[in-house]
Amino acid sequence: MVTVVKEDMEVYGSELLELRNDFVFKSFFTDERNNRLLLHFVNSILGGTIKSLQLIDPMNTKKYAVDKLSIMDLRATTELGEQINIEMQLERHTAFNERMLYYWASLYSSQIKSTDPYGQLKKVIQIIISDLLPIKDIHSTFQIIEPKKGLLFSKHLEIHVIQLPKELQKPLDDMNTLEKWLLFFRGNQKMKEEIAMESSAYKEAFEEIRKLSMDPETFHLALSREIALRDHIQRMEDAEKLGLEKGIERGIEQGIQQGVEKGREIGIAKGIEQGIEQGKEQTKKAFVLKMHDESLPLELICKLADLTAEQVQNIIDNRANQ
Repeated sequence: MVTVVKEDMEVYGSELLELRNDFVFKSFFTDERNNRLLLHFVNSILGGTIKSLQLIDPMNTKKYAVDKLSIMDLRATTELGEQINIEMQLERHTAFNERMLYYWASLYSSQIKSTDPYGQLKKVIQIIISDLLPIKDIHSTFQIIEPKKGLLFSKHLEIHVIQLPKELQKPLDDMNTLEKWLLFFRGNQKMKEEIAMESSAYKEAFEEIRKLSMDPETFHLALSREIALRDHIQRMEDAEKLGLEKGIERGIEQGIQQGVEKGREIGIAKGIEQGIEQGKEQTKKAFVLKMHDESLPLELICKLADLTAEQVQNIIDNRANQ
């Protein structure tokens, strides 16, 4: 997000760009000046096993300006040719696991052409960072393992899920390197300043995010990214809500039509059962009045609408009194 970094609903100091914004995250770590910081952060996840990183896709602001909903992932290769893909996830996904596997598979298969041998394939490490995941642990690692004996099928697949903690109930001195990075991502300016005193890497990170925040173009593009994503989420929710309402309305209309045409209890029940079950009170009243106009017996209307005779009669009387 591109709001003032906050903690306990209080604002400290000047505005800083939010590193949880995936545009800011990628802009920050794809800057060549910050390659050492990227290596420091990645090693906090992978246990210090990486010696060097080479970016595959540096930040392209012109491409982003055209497609504000493009995936803001960060890709790099290690000194061994292994690929690492990092993504700051801002949206909820009902098929999160499948998406991660599909994306990993795409990266893995893209390493070779149809004429290349499988032996040229290198390890691909997928790192996903989010505060929207249903995972309690800060860091979870997933691989292909035989469940009974715990045998590793292949070292080539490795997915790391990093959950941004809302709070850490421990002093800075007791935190590991990854926990400090995550707190740096989430914390406000005051917290960032405290973490910056822990090592030269965090101090450098604090200075770089300050510089990035003072760049007008970066600030504008980061804000545009947030707005585009929020608009996209809202459109999806609106479409889902509209689709549900239309589906209920159509189901009821079709059910009533089928019921009227057949004019029999069994036919009506089958035609409108699904719509009636999902309908709201106003729709149920409309159904009762429609059936009454079709001269269906009161007993049958009660049964189909799942209402008492008194409730049905009240609906009919209320219309008569209007």
